[in-house]
Amino acid sequence: MQLRRGRGPSGRLSLLVPACLQAIIAGLVKRTSRRHPPSSLLAPVCLLLLAPALSALARPGSVSGFVREAASGEPLVYANVYLEGTGLGAATGERGYYYVGGVPAGSYEITASYIGYAVTRRAITIGPGVDVKLDLELGRGEVKLDEVVVSAERARFEREVEVSVTRLETRQLQLMPRVGGEFDLLRTVQLLPGVITTSDFSNRLYIRGGSPDQNLILLDGITVYNPSHLFGLFSPFIPEAVADVSLLAGGFPAEYGGRISSVLDVTTREGNNKTYTGEGSVSLIAARGIAEGPFPQGSFLAAARRTYLPDVLLRAFGVEGINYYFYDLIGKANYRLNPDLRLTVSALLAEDVLNFSDPANPNELAARLAWGNRGVSLRSNLVLTPTLYGELLGAWSNLFSSFNVSFTGQDTIRFNTDLTSGLLKADFTWYAADRHTVDFGAEGQYLGMDNRATFDTFRFREESGVWPLAVYVSDRWEPVSERLFIKPGLRYAWYSAGNKHELEPRLGAKYRAFENTAFTTAFGRFTQPLVTLNSTDAVFAIYDVWEVVPADRRSPAALHAIAGVEHWFTPELTGKLEGFYKDYADLLETRYGQFFTPADSLLTADGYSWGFDLLLRRAPSPVPGPLADRVNGWLSYSWMWTRRRIGNEAYFPHYDRRHNLNLVLNLPSLFLGTDLSARFTVGTGLPYAGATGFFHRYRYRPGEPEWPEEPRWELIEGSRDAFRYPLYHRLDLGLTRSWQVHRAEITAFLDVVNAYYARNVLLYYWSIAENELPERRQIDMLPILPTIGVKVKF
Repeated sequence: MQLRRGRGPSGRLSLLVPACLQAIIAGLVKRTSRRHPPSSLLAPVCLLLLAPALSALARPGSVSGFVREAASGEPLVYANVYLEGTGLGAATGERGYYYVGGVPAGSYEITASYIGYAVTRRAITIGPGVDVKLDLELGRGEVKLDEVVVSAERARFEREVEVSVTRLETRQLQLMPRVGGEFDLLRTVQLLPGVITTSDFSNRLYIRGGSPDQNLILLDGITVYNPSHLFGLFSPFIPEAVADVSLLAGGFPAEYGGRISSVLDVTTREGNNKTYTGEGSVSLIAARGIAEGPFPQGSFLAAARRTYLPDVLLRAFGVEGINYYFYDLIGKANYRLNPDLRLTVSALLAEDVLNFSDPANPNELAARLAWGNRGVSLRSNLVLTPTLYGELLGAWSNLFSSFNVSFTGQDTIRFNTDLTSGLLKADFTWYAADRHTVDFGAEGQYLGMDNRATFDTFRFREESGVWPLAVYVSDRWEPVSERLFIKPGLRYAWYSAGNKHELEPRLGAKYRAFENTAFTTAFGRFTQPLVTLNSTDAVFAIYDVWEVVPADRRSPAALHAIAGVEHWFTPELTGKLEGFYKDYADLLETRYGQFFTPADSLLTADGYSWGFDLLLRRAPSPVPGPLADRVNGWLSYSWMWTRRRIGNEAYFPHYDRRHNLNLVLNLPSLFLGTDLSARFTVGTGLPYAGATGFFHRYRYRPGEPEWPEEPRWELIEGSRDAFRYPLYHRLDLGLTRSWQVHRAEITAFLDVVNAYYARNVLLYYWSIAENELPERRQIDMLPILPTIGVKVKF
């Protein structure tokens, strides 16, 4: 335990105490002898000299530090820390830091607890005006029946203003049924309330009526602009490397900006700083591995994944000349310079590669298309004072694509596009008082687009960019202790393209009407400087093409209004109901029916979305018990109404789903040590543009009357997205069994996607039937898809 001394009494003042006390006592005597006048004169002087010392003796102390997992050194977010027998306590923040102030001098027992970990207790002594630095470690263990452990979610419920926020942990991501043997983070997020998916082949997030380019997706501060692999089937996040996922579906605080719909903030694990560990797994689609361990004053983590199934299938079906694969690399390293300063480096590289050539003449034609994300971030966590915690972030991110075509091994056509961003950001948290916390910060960013083309002597290059700068402040205030919480905030953003100034007020509030019931509300304005140019209506998307909002167009903006109620039925079972309204203005929409729309041809649109979300969630009981206590998962239901208007045309966008329900269940040790996981989804049909009829059109060849008529069937198109697909529903199941073999843990899994083979419609198309009339036919989504795999952890 390290002590930081506050402004306590100095040594010289302490030497004056006996003399001054004697003088004060003498001065209080009714009649003072003429032989001792100095004593009566010294008394008031001593009172003045002792005032700072007496004030310091009365000044309360504090205790602060970090709470980490004992086995790996990973920070424990929202662990509960409190002083026994007092009403003083705090929850750790996003990096595991806690601060308890206003502690009177004395001896205490400090307690730290976290669900799934044994409670840790330490005896401490806090002197007057002394700041005690104490880091705590919690080891995994069972909770005793007589112990009350506050979960991280409960700590947030009791202390934080969080509206429309849902969190997922690593274990929840890894308990989901896999698609092709692969966990996918974004597909798990699609099961949360307010999130809509448009097909089995897309992991794009449509959140409360917003389109995918309105979501800010972060990985350790790195902006991920294209979170898709295999044309939307997988995301680049390796679940075993992820520590925490936070979805802010609306009304997010002032520290976030640059998007108008939602924020998905992904934090990777720091790596085990106690011992070296690793694991690897193989499935039908890919192989992946992860390694982590300590190094002097730090730790590292490295994770990798690569696919091989597409190549195997192409060869199995005799398809030559085509080769496809994708891979992901995620790395993180931490270095502790001193107890109050830590540096963290994170990196991401995710790439899809498609090669094709002429099998008969491979030297005549060869092409390579590659696209993906890469980025690196450097974060510094520092404790400036016990009451002032700061983070400095520098991040570089790049969305790239390249298309190279070679003819006869010499002539080459090259197309390259890059979206590059550089970010510098500073965030600070000031624990101003016992019930008063201020967050403030600033960020500067550069976003640059670079498009290049080369063929023979032809050269083309187009560049554009924007400087988004922002400052923010938010104040968490507790006017009524443990009852009323208010969090006003303000964000000011400046976009250099068009010299646009944007004020974005934010407000969040929570009122705990009862011990287990709270009412919440949030309001905010949001803007963004970027949009995508490729159509959101496309069934398949290779990658997104981003562009700066033109200088002569206003920034897309949205107003969020949210109100809800949250209730804890039991320590494990919680419920949340939220109603929301979003008003959109100055949206830039692509032209209907076009896969790609140039920036100067984007259409101005407005619109709205409104509805409500319901989430019932059950966490596993920390106390071992029967199966009924171990069952965990959630039920989410959303009712939404989304509308857009371009000029005089109003329509429902293709992601407007009226009803959407998801059920996720995990049943640990159901039989013979085997875990069962299941997910069921049902949703009403999405809009599409259909045909209202058809007719025969005859064409004649002018000047050639001897030629017969050439009939052709023509479809009569209906209004934009005026039709609805049938009901969507799907059940996925997963079985997992683990064995301990010496020092290794071997896990086998069996997953079945679309277990009862529901024929969900991907799209309709028309063809001529045997009766020579047009007939509508359908292409289905994923069929029943069983997969097996094995994972080894050592």
